[in-house]
Order: sequence, then C-alpha cells, then structure tokens
Amino acid sequence: MTRVIGGTLIVCLAAFVMIAENADAIPFFERQKKEPLPAITGPLTLKDCYALALRQSEEIAIRREEIEATEAEFFKAASEALGDVHFKMTQFRQDARDSGDTSSVGGSLTRQLRRERVFEINQPVFQGFKAFAAINAAGALRKQRSEERKRAEQLLFLDVAKAFYAVLLHKKDVEIIEEIEKLFQERIQELNDRESIGRSRRSEVVTAEARLKTLLAELARSRGNRIISRYELEFLTGAQLDAEQLMDEDLPLRDAGSLENYLANAEQRPDVKASRQALRTASQGIISAQSDLWPEITVDTTAYELREGFQSGIDWDVLLTIDVPLFQGGEIVGNIKEAITRKKKFQLSHDLTKREAELDIKKSFQTWLTAVNRYSTLKEAREASEENYDLQKEEYERNLVGNLDVLEALESLNQTRRDVNDALYRMKENYWGLKVSVGDIP
Repeated sequence: MTRVIGGTLIVCLAAFVMIAENADAIPFFERQKKEPLPAITGPLTLKDCYALALRQSEEIAIRREEIEATEAEFFKAASEALGDVHFKMTQFRQDARDSGDTSSVGGSLTRQLRRERVFEINQPVFQGFKAFAAINAAGALRKQRSEERKRAEQLLFLDVAKAFYAVLLHKKDVEIIEEIEKLFQERIQELNDRESIGRSRRSEVVTAEARLKTLLAELARSRGNRIISRYELEFLTGAQLDAEQLMDEDLPLRDAGSLENYLANAEQRPDVKASRQALRTASQGIISAQSDLWPEITVDTTAYELREGFQSGIDWDVLLTIDVPLFQGGEIVGNIKEAITRKKKFQLSHDLTKREAELDIKKSFQTWLTAVNRYSTLKEAREASEENYDLQKEEYERNLVGNLDVLEALESLNQTRRDVNDALYRMKENYWGLKVSVGDIP
C-alpha cells in the first residue's frame, strides 16, 4: 500500500513539473491576443455610445458580480435559522468474533460488523435574534451594492458624455481653423496681387505668412486632440468609431429650475442611499453582537432508518440543549462596543456622503449657469468679431487701415469662433454633469 501511494505521488509531481516547463504549449496558459476593436457603422448619439459603454465597462461588470455575491451572504444567514439535515450511513468492522447474542450490550460490542443508517436534524430554536440580524444585514448589503452599481453607471455616463463632446468639440475646432486658413490664404493672395502693382509692401506678405504658420501649428494640435479624444471614446465604448458618425443633439439648456429643487434630490442619489444601507448593515451588527448575551436553545433529532445491536429497537431520539452564557472574559461586551463604534463610523460616513452630494450639486449647478452665461456672451462676441472683420477689410480697400489691422481682426475672429465652440460643448457637458450630480440620467 505504501509503495502504491508513493508511486502515485511521484507520478503527480512529475506531471506537475512537465506542465510548468511546457506552460507555453498549453492553450490555457497562452497570452490572450489583443483583438481589434469591432467597427460600428451608422450614426451614434450620446445614448448609443453610453449603451455600448455599459456592455464594455469592466467596472460595471464587477459591480454586477458583487451584487450576485451578496446572495451567498443571504443563504449563509438563512442557514443559521433553518438548521441542518444530514443522512449518514456507517459500517463499523472490527477484529472480533460474534458472540451469537446480538441483543445484549456485550454481543453488540463484539460484533464484527455493525451498520447504521440515520437522519440527523439540528434545529436552532433560539439564538438571540442573531440569524434575523444576519438576514437583514445581507438584504441591506445587497441594496447597498445595487445603489453603488447605479452610481458607477451614472459616473460612467458622465465619462462617456465628456469623451463624446470632446470628439465633437475638436472636430468642429478643426473645421473652424480650416475655414480661417482659407481666409488667410485669400488674404495672402490679395497681398501678393497688391504687391505686384506696388500697393503693398513685402513685409505685409511675410507678416501674413508668419501668422498663417502659427495658425497651422494650432491646426496640427487640434487634429491631434481630435484623435486622442476619439481614442478615449473608443476605450469607453469598446468599439471603433469615427468622428463623422457622432450625432449632436439639442438639449434643454435653459431649463435650469432652482437650486433648492436639485438639493431636495440629494437624499435620493445612489451613493447616499448606498451609505444609508451600509449604516443599516452596521446596525444589524449590534443586534448580532448582543445576541451572544442570550441563551441558545437547540434541538437535535435523530431518526434511525437502520440500527443493529442491542439498540435496534430504538427508532429515534431527541436532544434539547440550552446554553446559557455566564462569563466569557468580557469578549461579548467588547464585541458589542466594537459594533456600536462601527455603527457610529458608518453614521458619520453617511453624513459626510450626503454633505458631499449637496456640495457637488451646488458646484455643478453654478458651473452650468456660468457655462450658459459664457456661451450667450461669446455668441454676441462672435457676431461682433465677424462684423469687425468685414469692416476692416472694407476700410483696408479704401486705405483707411493697414494690413496689420485686418490680420488682427481675422485672428480675433478665429479665436472668438473657437471660444464659442468650446463654450457650447462645455455647456452641454456641464448640463449632464448637473444631471449626474442629482442622480438623473437617461
């Protein structure tokens, strides 16, 4: 027998070494090859990108698994109240001779074979509400995990919105600069024509060309930002996208409401509700700790389906156990104090979470109002810049202003248009930031 066991261990060890040495040849140990992102065709709105991100996000998937894991905690808690049922079969053999009389105690003890089949039922009758506290705590934990998942989904939506609008912002920014580039080219061509007839100096042409090069440098940076923002959106959605696919939508940007209405929803924000459930779980921990002060009553029932020997006529027995705790060296008191302290910490954490939520709502509301006012003002500035550029060109034709004045007006028009574009998409991003701050997303 020893040789067989030793040989088996040697074979297993050799197989393990062979697997470790040839791990690269086993598919399970191979590195996963990076697959290209799937291409998405057709137009995509912000909500479409969010739907893709929900399926792609590993963090959301982890949150879902955490919710499923809480079911295990519930079953564990329920088992404390439901008790245990076992069916056991035993065969006892010994080196002895049958005495012939199996009905006596001595005959039963000297039997070579003694069999038994039995149902064993352990039923807790009273445990000081410990099981009920555990069940309630498991339910609160599941609700906490659910609210945490909802908050993670809301924050994911905000990340998608930022990436979505960043792509549109840089796409439009490139278009604006390209339009200004055409105006610069027209301006340089006009200056060259005027220089050929002696109405402009060469320095004016060189100045315009130098400023065009600066503009082209901004164009290169904006194109790079457009690609980087597209990479970020692809990372979130897990799909290969094109900036031309993204469809911008109008939002009710001026439907602000009052700050008080938004603050009234702070209690319903998922992270606040999750902290409230965590506090409830901690409260159940106090009940569980206090249960150790109560006596425990347990009933053990045994039903014999087969029994050999002098006890073969006894079909069942019941054992009632009452365990009264008298002294455990202060352990129970320590556990209760620890549970109370834990609840106080979660109470403070809940209060902090609520105050942080209210601060987030206030900041998001003010940021959104500022963005709306900034966008409105910059639109008026853009109209003024366009009129100023037209006037400067007209006055230059009449020799009332110099070429430098026209170039400065053109550069001002370029910057104002870009500022309006930036303000538009920042305003839309801040709109969704306000919605997420109160836990309100599509």
